[in-house]
Amino acid sequence: MNTHRLRQFLIIYSLGLVTIACHSTSRANEVVGPLVGSVDSTSAQLLYRPSASEQPLQLSVLLDGKVVEQVTSTGGEDDDFVAKFSVANLHPNTHYHYRIDNAETQETLITADETHSFHTANLARNAQSVSVGFVSCVDIEPNGIWKEMQSLDLDMVCLMGDTPYIDTTDLAKVRSRHRKFLQMPDLAELSANTPTVGTWDDHDFGRNNGNGRNLMDGKIDTRRGFVNYRAHSQFGTGMEGVYHHADLGMIEVFFLDPRYFSQTEPSPVDASQPTCFGSEQWEWLLAELRDSKAPFKVLALGAIWEDKKNKETDDMFTYWYERDAIFDVIKNENIDGVVLLGGDIHVARHLVHPQRVGYDLHDFVISPGHKRTITELDVYHPSLEWSLVEGWQFLTLKADGTHDVPTLTAEFRQPDGIVNRKVELPLTSLKANDQADRNLSPRAHWSFDTDLKNESVLGRRIDGVANNGAKIEAGAGDNGGALKLDRSRQQYVQVPRSFLDDNSTHHTVSLSFKPTSLPTHGTSERHFLFESTAEGDVSAKSAWHLSLGMRSSESPDQINMQLYTHTLQPASKPEAAPEAKSQGGFDTLIDRASLLDHWNKIFVTFDGEALTLTLNGKQLAKHQLPVPGPASEFGGLVIGGHREGTGRNFDGWINNVSVWQGELTPPAK
Repeated sequence: MNTHRLRQFLIIYSLGLVTIACHSTSRANEVVGPLVGSVDSTSAQLLYRPSASEQPLQLSVLLDGKVVEQVTSTGGEDDDFVAKFSVANLHPNTHYHYRIDNAETQETLITADETHSFHTANLARNAQSVSVGFVSCVDIEPNGIWKEMQSLDLDMVCLMGDTPYIDTTDLAKVRSRHRKFLQMPDLAELSANTPTVGTWDDHDFGRNNGNGRNLMDGKIDTRRGFVNYRAHSQFGTGMEGVYHHADLGMIEVFFLDPRYFSQTEPSPVDASQPTCFGSEQWEWLLAELRDSKAPFKVLALGAIWEDKKNKETDDMFTYWYERDAIFDVIKNENIDGVVLLGGDIHVARHLVHPQRVGYDLHDFVISPGHKRTITELDVYHPSLEWSLVEGWQFLTLKADGTHDVPTLTAEFRQPDGIVNRKVELPLTSLKANDQADRNLSPRAHWSFDTDLKNESVLGRRIDGVANNGAKIEAGAGDNGGALKLDRSRQQYVQVPRSFLDDNSTHHTVSLSFKPTSLPTHGTSERHFLFESTAEGDVSAKSAWHLSLGMRSSESPDQINMQLYTHTLQPASKPEAAPEAKSQGGFDTLIDRASLLDHWNKIFVTFDGEALTLTLNGKQLAKHQLPVPGPASEFGGLVIGGHREGTGRNFDGWINNVSVWQGELTPPAK
């Protein structure tokens, strides 16, 4: 061969290689899956996109090498060429393999090996162990989480929103982002044999802080792309939303959708406020939650259950009335084993809402699954137990029923086997006490007979701390010891944490007090019996939902027993959050002589509409709130002083301080 002809051959050969390479690359970029989605005890959902063209496919499910079920499917252009397979008639707790063939050419596209398999759920409510992984806020980039999850042999992987980041409602771009996300090699390998399901949050819904109102048109296409690239047994109503649930026997996960319906209709629990979940999802959730037989139940969403404390409104604090209505159903109907889960904020957190549902309500926030954190969202909350501002985080929940007492173990994890926090919850700790006992028992109680310890179910969490020499004086109380406070030394007791439900609508505070001095007539002196603090520590920051103090009045013979409160003012316009509002003072005039050097018993009752003051068995006042609303957040309490601790202190004795989560009828004198 001469040099000229050799050169031509090499050029043609090189062009051929480039063409083949380009074709192979193009085809590889078109393939998604196979992905195993929802798997219950008798059925499984899978998806596969072999190319950007329509192909008739046949899925064969094999047990011990024999085909037991076959399903055909063709992914058309309307579905972005994604074929969905719904397999029925399976056996519980059974390991299957699957194969996918081109139904026309009989070419095997996916072989039936261990990398292409699934295991049906075991609906036994004991004597087994189930593990579930959760991750949110994940970019399309190399990530050690997927390999780590695979090494843990999880029974289900939950993509909890911003998985991936999309931030557009353009359908072609939405689908492209989903494809690229599921094509990440480690995630693709994991999802080929581990059920991979989830919900969305704002960025995969279509925009930051997105809701059903500000994405009224675009959400149709973002949902369409989501449905294309998830293999769930349910997508909301079938036409709207993406909510669904997964029952794995020992644990059931409820994947909630706080995006699609939010701000689109009146709330089913308060018609004056906009909904978060919408009426259909609301009824679905209550019905499924009441019907659940799983020992452990996870209420999971992409947002968080409390206030983010930034300018955005996509948290459940904005919709506190629906959040609290769910909690009240759990409490009033004695639904055991419930925990909360959220994501979104690029910070991992563990909160415990004390006795909120008749038992402590654990709240797990898992984020981010990438490396970008937001320190500013690691904000104060009175129920916060732990937080970690680091990247590459995910959470596992293991429901273990192999011991006498079933246990739910939560582990906050990072790749390379790192466990940052481990929380073990025996099922017995997630069961409510007797309803009658809950209603009669105080949420907080400091008798001050012998010490400053709290004697309620909340225990040491809210033990009092003496300041400036405040002490217990034996035999000084109306029935035992009492807390002695010297105003000249600015003495008080500090309670470091809150004891009421978030945004409580009904509660009662009572105490006995014996003043040795009262505010001098004609001065600005104020003697506080108690006032709540903003973040547990004393400070000037306003959070005085609980505030009762005495000051002089116009008459030298009377004292003004003055109440203040901080409440939530409901949102005044769509897509707005409620705001804290100070209300008061509310004045009640009382004869000085009836208080000074006498033991007195006082009750203050809050019902969201009024503050009622009862002294020594007689109701003296009922003050209507100009703006009705629940309690705003507060972090602790000062007994014998105001929120700053010093400067407006009480003088005398105090004992038997009690707080009830509910309206208590004060006993007659």
